[in-house]
Amino acid sequence: MEQITNLLNGYYKNASVGIDAIETVLPKTKNENLSQELKKQMNYYKKQKSALSEQMSKINITPESKGTMAKLGTEMSVAIHSIGGIDSSEIAKLMIQGTNMGIVQMTELMNKNKEAPENVRRIGKEIVRREEAYIERLKPFL
Repeated sequence: MEQITNLLNGYYKNASVGIDAIETVLPKTKNENLSQELKKQMNYYKKQKSALSEQMSKINITPESKGTMAKLGTEMSVAIHSIGGIDSSEIAKLMIQGTNMGIVQMTELMNKNKEAPENVRRIGKEIVRREEAYIERLKPFL
């Protein structure tokens, strides 16, 4: 049960960080196409977070928050990069870097919890696949 908890909490935190990052950069995004891409990804994260919360509730797991420091780090990074203005390329770069960090963390998490049931591990594999596709959709904005 511990490995299931570890994985589901990791997936939940990934979605939470993604939502916070997009909410931080979205007001600074002037390119309408990039804005639409960010909104699309944020909607995915929100659906993912809701589904994970529901799944966790069914097995009596309380989702762990990602913490104030993680949110503050995201906001500070965007603030530092946006001194003097931030363009679409810089926003795409920040989002790609953050998403790549999430992919690494998710992969490490799955590697550390190899005994978890396949249906729980499959969720992580799907999240990683979708994150990789998101990076590909952001590349044209670089």
